[in-house]
Amino acid sequence: MSSLRLDSVQRNPNLYQMVSAGLSDAIKEAGLGPGDKIPSERELGEQFGVSRPVVREAIRHLAAKGILEVRTGSGVRVASIGHEAISESIELYLTQRDALDPDKINEVLTSLELRAVELAATLATEDDLERVLASRDALVDLPDEAGNWVAVAEEFHSAIARAGGNEIISALINSLTDVRRGIGQTGVHDQRQSGAVMEQHRRIADALSRHDADAAVAAMTDHLDPSARTSS
Repeated sequence: MSSLRLDSVQRNPNLYQMVSAGLSDAIKEAGLGPGDKIPSERELGEQFGVSRPVVREAIRHLAAKGILEVRTGSGVRVASIGHEAISESIELYLTQRDALDPDKINEVLTSLELRAVELAATLATEDDLERVLASRDALVDLPDEAGNWVAVAEEFHSAIARAGGNEIISALINSLTDVRRGIGQTGVHDQRQSGAVMEQHRRIADALSRHDADAAVAAMTDHLDPSARTSS
């Protein structure tokens, strides 16, 4: 287990928040990853100079934020944070500000996806391209009555985002797609549009296979353009 460099904190009514902030910073500085164990409550209390109840509350706070995971019998470990946690935070943030607007979400997603496909055309490895082509083919192979075809179509976009090599763009695309779906919106609303979607996916995948960034961006632009389909 990597050692954490911890500094004692000053007394404060919100002491547990100061401890949680200090512990979060220490985890990042130590480079701890998912599954790594952190020191016990007693050790943390001694190093921070606070009581165990304060440490316990700080751990609960970080667990609620998805940073730590409390495992019965095996202590507290760094949690594996997926894009779902980002999705929930974004949705909560937008909801609190009455800004959960599908058009604004689509505007941001479009910008991110165009950059992602441009990066993918330049940086995608053979393994990346195989994943993109597999997700494209999965949509083609779905039976007409399949109810999960939208999810398969979204996986195509997710594969492109991963192929672009920018983890931040990939996480934001996946997260905003989750948020959009959560408010009843998807990239394509009606399975009757699946034929057009498959053709657009084919053009994008072909451009990526040729490492043609201009063609890939043009194909993705057509795919995301609301005027190209009934919905985007």
